[in-house]
Amino acid sequence: MKVLVPATTANMGPGFDLLGASLNLDNELIGEFNQEYSLIETGYLDGKPFEENLIAQIVLAFLKEHGETKPFKIEAVNRIPFARGLGSSSAAIVGALFLANEMLGSPEDKLALLRRAIAIEGHPDNVAPALFGGVVLSNQDQVLRLPAPMVEACVIIPDFKLETKKARAVLPHQIDHQVAVRNSANLAQLVLALERGDSDLFLASLEDKLHEPYRGTLIPGFFELRELASKKGGKLIISGSGPTLLYLAKKNAYNDAKELSNSWSLNNEVVQVQLGSQGVRLAN
Repeated sequence: MKVLVPATTANMGPGFDLLGASLNLDNELIGEFNQEYSLIETGYLDGKPFEENLIAQIVLAFLKEHGETKPFKIEAVNRIPFARGLGSSSAAIVGALFLANEMLGSPEDKLALLRRAIAIEGHPDNVAPALFGGVVLSNQDQVLRLPAPMVEACVIIPDFKLETKKARAVLPHQIDHQVAVRNSANLAQLVLALERGDSDLFLASLEDKLHEPYRGTLIPGFFELRELASKKGGKLIISGSGPTLLYLAKKNAYNDAKELSNSWSLNNEVVQVQLGSQGVRLAN
């Protein structure tokens, strides 16, 4: 049984903990019942033994809950870097749940898998697009699919990790009402832009007031790069909790992103991506 599960970008500007999109960068999981428990990883390595590996433990718990106790073997091809703001943990959770479900003949539907994924991850903005694909607005287990924006996109992935726990720790416990109103207005405008297919309005709606002013301090050079991006006619936002940055533009996104990359003091990689790709699925 071979499963493909995508990377995701969460928040998408003002959509903090609500809005996410799948990307055409897939991890691959292969599972089969076996004589003994085993786990093989390639690509980015989690490095943990079977009994501590998140994917293995989710599959094990799901199978046991459904009465299946046979040992199994998992091969994981990890193409999504860890702790970079591209949904590596969500891909592991969703991929493991989907794989285990398929190994048992699909006893649960995707909404049931979503509830399980949210319970493990704690919030829906990555797991929902990883499961369903596309651009997704999530309110706990309520999922609203939105059209993908008609823009070009690139991720600029720096060579350092930023744990989500650390990125959440810098957020204030309280915010000003006017800040909340401004962010709500931007999010409403962004959703309208997606529904209308208005790329200009979409790019104009990406300003965030809830997390980027704080998380940006953890990413050296972010605010300067964001200013340069605006001068090029595009928008640069933090992907998830960072440190990966998502550059969005109507045209020439890759060339612009490479120029931004070259001006950044950090070693990094630029990858052109498609927003709103397929969600988790069986490989052909």
